[in-house]
Amino acid sequence: MRPVLEVGLDLRFGDDAGVLIVKLMGPREVERYDWIRLEVRDDGKNRTPRGEVTVEAIRKQVWGPFRLRPGTDEADREGRAARQKGLTITDSCLFTVERSTPPGWYGGGEVEWRKDYAGKPIRLRIEVGLGERSWVELVEVPTPRPVSRQARFVD
Repeated sequence: MRPVLEVGLDLRFGDDAGVLIVKLMGPREVERYDWIRLEVRDDGKNRTPRGEVTVEAIRKQVWGPFRLRPGTDEADREGRAARQKGLTITDSCLFTVERSTPPGWYGGGEVEWRKDYAGKPIRLRIEVGLGERSWVELVEVPTPRPVSRQARFVD
């Protein structure tokens, strides 16, 4: 039975880190799934290696506004994927996320990277397993545009 998911992003403590919340909403006929795997997908742009930049380096880079926080919630070193065990209907899995950072060869640095991904969605591949079966959902989670922290007062 295909799981029904609700996915959201909680950034209540700032723009740089938050929590992806994946809630299992149904179906009611299945009480529990065995595991859930979440993978951050890239922005969909095709990138070609140039100079000393390798295909492997491009593949490892998370091309999007957020990545999973490496080492937390069983996330891998790149912040690309994480897996958690057991999920009961109406339960939520929490995945810690942080702003992705540009690779060293990225021309515009951190400022341009943030501009490029401001307000862009987090693209996810979510796989849920039960026994020998698994189901995949491709999801885009909206992200808010960062608010300027500068204020100007006028008399």
